[in-house]
Parts: sequence; C-alpha cells; structure tokens
Amino acid sequence: MKKKVNMKIAIPVMVAVLALAVILKCFGLLTFRSGMRFGFVGNDGIHKYNGSYSKITGTMIHSLRPSKGSTTVHCEITTKSGSLHVLITQKDGKVVLDKEISGDETFDVTAEGVIKVKLSTEEHSGSYRFEY
Repeated sequence: MKKKVNMKIAIPVMVAVLALAVILKCFGLLTFRSGMRFGFVGNDGIHKYNGSYSKITGTMIHSLRPSKGSTTVHCEITTKSGSLHVLITQKDGKVVLDKEISGDETFDVTAEGVIKVKLSTEEHSGSYRFEY
C-alpha cells in the first residue's frame, strides 16, 4: 500500500531546511564542494578552514570571518603531490591572494572583513589550513 505525503508537514519541513542552508551560508558554516575527495578529514568554521587528504580533485569554496580585530589570514599548505590553486577574495571583490602552490608553503596575507577562500586542485595530495 502506497502512503500519501502529508503536504501540511512536507512544505514547512522543506522551507525550514532551505532557511537553515541560507543561515549556515551567511555565517560561513556551509562549504561548497565540487569534485572527488579521498581520505579527507577536515574542519570548517567561521575563523578557520583546514583539511588533510590522500587525494583531492575539484573546487572548494569557504567563507571566513575575522577573529576579533584580526586583519591577518595565516595560510599553511603541505603538498605531497599535485598542485593547489588558492584564490582569496574580500567581500568587495578585491583579490587578496591568487597563487598556484606545488610545494610546502606557510605565509600570512592581510585582509579586511569577510573573505572567500577558493581552492582548485588537480589530484593534490597533502593538506591546507587557513586561520583568520
């Protein structure tokens, strides 16, 4: 016997899920990913974004908010193989960093307000860490 979907319950549930996704995105807690990840372990937050993995191919985008009074984004990239392209932009569209990384690098960049970190990879193995 086929059950009917109760629309009085289904519609509010769908609206609530959509509202939750919008709220999470606004607070930088929702990360966009497109591609394949193998052996991935990560931590996405409003002030930090990090991950370690066996291999990853694709694009990931995450928003970061500054810690109280911070204007420095600390970046650490470890590469075992492949390459990683990092693009960091501010909310006003200003590019803070646009860099192809194929080795191990640790550096700081200056930014203001909410930033967007976009990682593009092609069979990259290693890790990344961004703290703001």
